Formats: sequence, C-alpha cells, structure tokens
Amino acid sequence: MIFWCLVTICVIAIGSCHWFASLISYQPETVQTRWASIGGGAGLGYLFVHLLPELASGGSTISRVIGTHLYLPSALTESLLFLIVLLGVLIPYTLEVITTHSPSGAQWTGIIRLALFTLVSYLYAYSLPSLLTTGIIYGLLYTVAISAHILLADRVLDRNHKKAFRRRFRWLGSCAIIFGTIHAAILHPISDLTLAVATAFIGGGILISVFREELPSPSQSRLCWFFLGLIAMVALLLLATARNAHA
Repeated sequence: MIFWCLVTICVIAIGSCHWFASLISYQPETVQTRWASIGGGAGLGYLFVHLLPELASGGSTISRVIGTHLYLPSALTESLLFLIVLLGVLIPYTLEVITTHSPSGAQWTGIIRLALFTLVSYLYAYSLPSLLTTGIIYGLLYTVAISAHILLADRVLDRNHKKAFRRRFRWLGSCAIIFGTIHAAILHPISDLTLAVATAFIGGGILISVFREELPSPSQSRLCWFFLGLIAMVALLLLATARNAHA
C-alpha cells in the first residue's frame, strides 16, 4: 500500500509537469535559461551515471533471453538494446528534419510526433513502479530527472506550438501517464527484458532532447546553474549506488 502511494505521488509529479510547462514558457528568458541549465545538467548526470550503465548491464538480459531461443552471438544481442536507444534518438530527429524541409508534410509528421509523445509518456509511468523496486532513491531520482525533462521539453512545445500543445499534447500526455500506471499495476512486476527495452527507448528520447532542446545555447547557458544540476544529480546517484553496494 505504501509502495503504491509512493508510485502515485511520483506519477502525479511527472504528470503535473505537462501543465506547469506553460507557466515556465511565460517566464523571462533569463529565468527559463536558468531552469534549462539546471535541468540539462541533471538530465546529463542521470543519463551517463545511471541510465546508460543500467542499459549496459541490461544487455546481458537480452543476450540470455534472445540468445537462448535464437542462438545469436551475445555481442550482437547485447547491441540490440543500444539499437533501441538509437531509435529513440533517430525517430524524433528524422521527424524534425522532414518537417523543416517539407512543410507540406507537417500534418502527418505532427500526428506521428503526437503518437510518439504519448508513447513516451506512457513508458515513463509504465516503467516507474519496477524502477522503484530496484531502489527507492533511484526511483525518486528518476522522477526528478523525468519531471525536469518533461517540464523543459514541453516548455519548448508550448512556445513553438501553443495551440496544438494545449489542445492535444498535454491532455494525451497526462492520459498516457494514467494508463501506463494502471498497466504497470495490473502486470507488476514487469519483466527485466520489458523494463530494459522501455528504459532504452526513453533514454534515447532524453538524450536527443537534452542536447537539442533542454540545454541552452552556449551564448545563453549559465555554467554555474548547469553544474549545480549536474553535480547534485551525480552526487545523489553515487550515494545511492554506494549504499546499495554495502546493503
């Protein structure tokens, strides 16, 4: 009961960011730059200190599951997980390039981007309960990292596509988080393979979002705020890792 109360709190925190993003987009540029620097630093810290190492170890899970049935080389099957990360990077990037070079295709690319946005929101909530079972601190830091990611990415959507974001994106994102939580509760615990695949796709999305949208340009970035977010996230992750190692 306590566990699912914690899940609910984390889900509400993540889902509310779809709505608070509009408030940030109204703030002065200096305030937005400060928050973007902090969030970008925290996102990078989470990616390179926890998420990507977890994916590397998760590659052995895919190797065991797929290799047992198809007898593929371990190195090949473990690379499949990072191929999913690559897809998480390539799909939104490809859609953005197509929209830029072919404005006439903006309607169908917009539909795909909306579907992708909904899928990623769903995967956030779907993977959260299983991540919390690996460690409460890891789950809470995941919530912080994902909340910052949603807040800053949605701020860009609200600024560039205000009508579409407020009429469709944030509503579908919020509904996807609710359904993802319900799905996770019904099928909990999620298999290691499913969790690894979902986390890999999320990781790819966070990776491109951090570098293309969340980090301010060098001329606008504030290094002190960037390193504050980075150092705080890295320090908390290392403490959590050390604590689990001695447990």
